[in-house]
Amino acid sequence: MQKQASDHIDQSIKTLESGLQEIKDLIEGMDSKSLNQLEGPKKWSILQTLEHLTLANTLYVKNIDNAYQKYSEASSEVYKSHWKGDWFTRLISPKENGEIKNKMNTVGFMAPDVNLEPEKTIDNFFTVHQKFIDQMKKARDYDLNKVKVVTGFGPMVKLRLGDVFNFLIGHIQRHILQIKRIKKAIN
Repeated sequence: MQKQASDHIDQSIKTLESGLQEIKDLIEGMDSKSLNQLEGPKKWSILQTLEHLTLANTLYVKNIDNAYQKYSEASSEVYKSHWKGDWFTRLISPKENGEIKNKMNTVGFMAPDVNLEPEKTIDNFFTVHQKFIDQMKKARDYDLNKVKVVTGFGPMVKLRLGDVFNFLIGHIQRHILQIKRIKKAIN
């Protein structure tokens, strides 16, 4: 996929902000008990899902910051996704019909605790994601094709900065569906 780098950044920000608003709307007015209620045996609660996204994206925020320090500022006009980034994004993203096609096990350090404190968990979630939005804005000063970001799979797997945006948005979209499913199950 190839498109204008500025369009990719703008669309990524818009999609992430829309997803964050959807999460805000989904959890609005829910009490601590409901937010901590498990969907079922060996399943997560809404707060655990938010905590997982916070843990994952805290790592990516750090890794993007590290990548920005390694590369000089030189923006790109065109963003062209790499096959590896496309593959990882397809792997994690829900299908167009909203179905989650690939069940995945969570990497150990990204597994959430049980019985989380709602206010702290929610605040941390939105704080980390605002930092991610700020990094997307800062990406205007970097080449989306040349800046490589270490993934949560370890230092051997790096993705282009523009591909990381797609991957993380797919990850959030996946968990928005999970939050909807949890909310439906606990009501």
